[in-house]
Amino acid sequence: MDSIANEQGLNAVEKLVKYFLFSSTFRDDKLSIMQYIHEERNAHLHLKFERQIPKKTVKPLAKIITQGIEEKIFYTDYPEETAKAFIGVSAMVLQGIYHIKPGSEEYKKKLLATFYILEKMLGAKQGFIVNTFKKLGGKKYAFM
Repeated sequence: MDSIANEQGLNAVEKLVKYFLFSSTFRDDKLSIMQYIHEERNAHLHLKFERQIPKKTVKPLAKIITQGIEEKIFYTDYPEETAKAFIGVSAMVLQGIYHIKPGSEEYKKKLLATFYILEKMLGAKQGFIVNTFKKLGGKKYAFM
């Protein structure tokens, strides 16, 4: 997240999409890290993982949101709080996505809902994130 947040030459939406694309690479592992963490026998790892996500992702995500505010594509007075809210909301909306076939209607629905909610939270133009996702690699994941 830090390297994505600090990458030069990308606008804030492109950085958000890179975050999604990066996080989806965990699914591509032969033995998916996310599937392993979500197994019942690994509940202790899952709990540790959930505790670490906000610590590692809020600041870089808030930095991306602040960049979007400066670029006048996001409109929120609370970048850090919005980052925290987004992490929690997306975790709930995307729950179970690692067990869903990419390209399926359920998979698409979860991603579209996540992007829609994020756009609302950020005050971004509707469809902006989805269109950027398609442009930067969403087709690889049979998104559209």
